[in-house]
Amino acid sequence: MQKAIDKLFKGIDYLTGILTGCMVLFVFLNVILRMVFNSGLTWSEEVSRYLFVFVTYIGGISAMHSNGHFGVDTLVSRVKPKLQLVFYITSQVIITMIMGILIKGSLKMVVQSKASVTAALGIPYSFLYGVGILTGAAIALIAVMHIVYAIKHKDQIGKLVSMSESEDDELIKEAIEETAAVSDEEYIKNLDKGGE
Repeated sequence: MQKAIDKLFKGIDYLTGILTGCMVLFVFLNVILRMVFNSGLTWSEEVSRYLFVFVTYIGGISAMHSNGHFGVDTLVSRVKPKLQLVFYITSQVIITMIMGILIKGSLKMVVQSKASVTAALGIPYSFLYGVGILTGAAIALIAVMHIVYAIKHKDQIGKLVSMSESEDDELIKEAIEETAAVSDEEYIKNLDKGGE
């Protein structure tokens, strides 16, 4: 089951990459056409705008799955595991409630805009607002799965509450460790070599 879920989210990552590439291509193409030929594609701006919205919403689902959203774990990482579990479950419940609000609002927008279509492409606005329902439902489901996983694997709560670090953070840690091993004289010599 976990392998299927991982494949699904890898597919979502590829999809957001493709959508981002298309968005960049359409914007670039429209800029070139306007600069060189003094005309542009009327639909290009609209497609780019909606692709950006879809990339943002679908990317939010993927980030929720991989614990990639911004967060601060300064307090939670310093308390006892039982309290970490309480904080973690509370945060996931709050996320689920907020996603419920997103679903409710998106559903209202879908119903209100049934008859409306976009200016250039004629895409129904209800389709565009529907991505909010998809995102809210997916993130709420992931949050519930996180709660179940946390309850079943209480011994791993420390890993769950800690925010994932970026590659830059890891490179900085390695650089600090390497410079800590170098003596002051070697450090000065390296600085002199770099200045030449």
